[in-house]
Amino acid sequence: MYEALAALKPAKADDASGAEVTEIAVCLAVDAKDPVILAYEARAVRKRGRRMAKRGARLTASASAAVTALLDEALLGNASLGKAGATAVVVCVGRLETGTDGRKDYRNAFQFAARYKLPILFVVANTWTRGRRQALDLRTLHAEFGIPVFSVDAGDAIAAYRVATEALHNARHGRGPCIIEALTVDGKGNDPASARELLTVYMERHGNRPR
Repeated sequence: MYEALAALKPAKADDASGAEVTEIAVCLAVDAKDPVILAYEARAVRKRGRRMAKRGARLTASASAAVTALLDEALLGNASLGKAGATAVVVCVGRLETGTDGRKDYRNAFQFAARYKLPILFVVANTWTRGRRQALDLRTLHAEFGIPVFSVDAGDAIAAYRVATEALHNARHGRGPCIIEALTVDGKGNDPASARELLTVYMERHGNRPR
């Protein structure tokens, strides 16, 4: 997975979510056995993730796939859930659709995950433009569903890695799902090379050799 960050290059605004650096950092934080579900064509993690259909209720389908993965690990409802070594699932969401069908899709998925305290970490891309109201304010999801939302700079691999580590720990101990919002400012891209160098140093200092 570390090689994905090394190979990641800036992409055009129309063919990337802006969350690629964050997605890779989050995937570095998971264990090898933890499933990764791709709700969109996440090029940064395409070799590892399980892809969903390009159309339809992709978030709802991803939540269902996450449950299936947990059942395959024989952990959902098992005594090992909530203990050290329990499985968690990462869902790379990309950008949430703000149309009627899109809102219904992600609301159903988040509500389902929150209701059953599923150990799912959603990675969502979003943009903040100075002087404008965000089309999608994810902070409202905590008030509505009780899902913690952590916003990180989409190009800050260290912040994403640290937040993901804490969120995954909480998920493994039965505290339910979490959302990491990979936030870009004015839709500007990030510098993968700088992110790679900083993350390498950080992981090595904490005794983790980048993969």
